[in-house]
Amino acid sequence: MNILFYQWNAYNLSDTRWALEQKGYTVTMLTDPIANPEEDADYTHRLAERLSGGDYDFVFSLNYFPVLAEGCHQASRPYVCWNCDGSLLAMYHASVFYPTNVIFTFDYKNYKEFQALGVTNIFHLPLAVNTHRLERQPFSTGTDYSVSFVGNLYEKNTYQEIKDRLPDYLAGYLRGAINAQKLVSGGNMLELLLTDDIVAELEELSCYHKSEQSFAGIKQLFATTILGFQTASEERQENLAALAAHLEPDCKVHLFTRSDGLYLPGVISHPPVDYQEEMPDIFRKSKVNLNMTIPNITTGIPLRAWDILGCGGFLLSNYQPEFHNYFDMGKHMDIFEDCGELLEKTDFYLRNDSLRRQMATEGMELVRREHNYLARIGQMIDILNDLDI
Repeated sequence: MNILFYQWNAYNLSDTRWALEQKGYTVTMLTDPIANPEEDADYTHRLAERLSGGDYDFVFSLNYFPVLAEGCHQASRPYVCWNCDGSLLAMYHASVFYPTNVIFTFDYKNYKEFQALGVTNIFHLPLAVNTHRLERQPFSTGTDYSVSFVGNLYEKNTYQEIKDRLPDYLAGYLRGAINAQKLVSGGNMLELLLTDDIVAELEELSCYHKSEQSFAGIKQLFATTILGFQTASEERQENLAALAAHLEPDCKVHLFTRSDGLYLPGVISHPPVDYQEEMPDIFRKSKVNLNMTIPNITTGIPLRAWDILGCGGFLLSNYQPEFHNYFDMGKHMDIFEDCGELLEKTDFYLRNDSLRRQMATEGMELVRREHNYLARIGQMIDILNDLDI
């Protein structure tokens, strides 16, 4: 089988390609970049013409791209995607209903939502870790970091762009919504907190215009693009600063991020690390690895968590409902519900080396057995075979 695989800078692109090739597929990369994922008639036409030649059995991408779905539909070729980001607003597009689509998504609530909307070929498929690559990774020795977080702080977001133009009452309302969301673990209430009047004002202030084929609700758009990223930014900064102030002087909090010019008292900031070459070593050399999930991901397990476990790192994460489907808390990893519990559990695991190491080993062995890319892509292929694709 021949696959035309759309290339963009997804962290898990090379691991996914490797697994597809290991399963016997011939993979050709579609390197022509998509300028507008929702509307590009020229791109759609070129793709449809290329597919009409019959060289490819289907097009594949990480995340859903309406332009790819449209091109495949015009050429009567299957379009297969695996969503690894949430909430993916491009999914709320008329093309999502095409019978030529086969959509896999890592977030179970997202899967149920689109299934209820009438999308037929949609399936829940959690993310994975390339344990084959990590088993051959040359890790350095020793533990260099007490607590580490590898990730974006989202300090540059739409909320920051418009906050100085907000009327006082609107600024206060949004501040209340963000604060309320920060009290919720493993759920997203931001969209519920946006009234029609509030949304109308935000629409005017942000000058946001969606595609004519998009059916994403305005409340959902602003809950994601404005409140979701700002909430994640505040949660991450506040948790890291609280940890730095709370821990013993010899226990340092390390941040590896693309965010620049942002000072968090007591937090040691490092440049971003390469996903394949450097990040695994950070996870292995840290006593406690933090995962803090953006509220836009409602139930799913983000890629960072799988990678930490696959590297043999100890994972302490915010609560996500799907963790309980795959892991035993206190055996493979652990979770925290709020900042207070984050401080308490970080203290506990820093003091209990043998337990922490045992849990890291148990977690690594589990994901290597059951949640590696070959297993996950195998699940995908079984579904595609059942659909006769």
